[in-house]
Amino acid sequence: MDHQLQREIRRLRRINAITLAALIVLAGAAFTGLVRPAPNPAKFDVIDVGRINIREPDGTIRLAISNKAHFPDPVIDGKTYPLRGGAKPAGMIFFNDTGDEDGGLIWSGQKTGDGYDAGASLTMDQWRQDQTVQISYEGGPNHTQWAGLRVIDRPDKPMTPMLDQAMQALTLPAGAARDSAMRAVRQFAADSGLTPASRILIGKGAEKAATVRLNDPAGRTRILLSVDSLGDPSIQLLDSAGHVTYRIPSAGAPGSH
Repeated sequence: MDHQLQREIRRLRRINAITLAALIVLAGAAFTGLVRPAPNPAKFDVIDVGRINIREPDGTIRLAISNKAHFPDPVIDGKTYPLRGGAKPAGMIFFNDTGDEDGGLIWSGQKTGDGYDAGASLTMDQWRQDQTVQISYEGGPNHTQWAGLRVIDRPDKPMTPMLDQAMQALTLPAGAARDSAMRAVRQFAADSGLTPASRILIGKGAEKAATVRLNDPAGRTRILLSVDSLGDPSIQLLDSAGHVTYRIPSAGAPGSH
């Protein structure tokens, strides 16, 4: 009996040793899985690319940094509209949580036969609309045309119906038919209340006067604050036809022009 008891004790010891070893292995595997170090992000000194897209985990684009060749077309209501006029710039385009264009930062500059053509613009778009705030510089051919801030009225309705009609017009060959179709687009925008209006302009134009223009909902200047290129200040109130109804200093006063 003693011999059998000793064998049973040795067998139980072997089982316990195997079980304990297995538990140690399993616990170690679980622990290393939980505390596995995060992979080091890739680091580069220089990256030469045409465009970089920043996306959310679900694939929604939030930012595009691009050269001219790969500059993205506008996206509104999830639809792409290749309607950017003129040569495409380089820059960054911002996108909102739904993937629609939400503003951007663009810049350009090149020599021309009679000087230069340059510009830069930071814009913020209204929901389902175009830019409603813009800080910009526009220069050429040999002087600054505009540098300042614009605040723009946009209707509280999507602009996609107008864009869809413009896309149809652009399928026509260049000529009278396309010109007529584009006039119809502009008329549709006016009839539908989709025409924007600049409400506030603060900046400096080609005349080198520092100005603040406060406009009515139709985009007509009603108050003009100005310090001209000679340093003379003035305040003007205007009617809807653009006639000055009140001026400080009054016309003919010393320092007025």
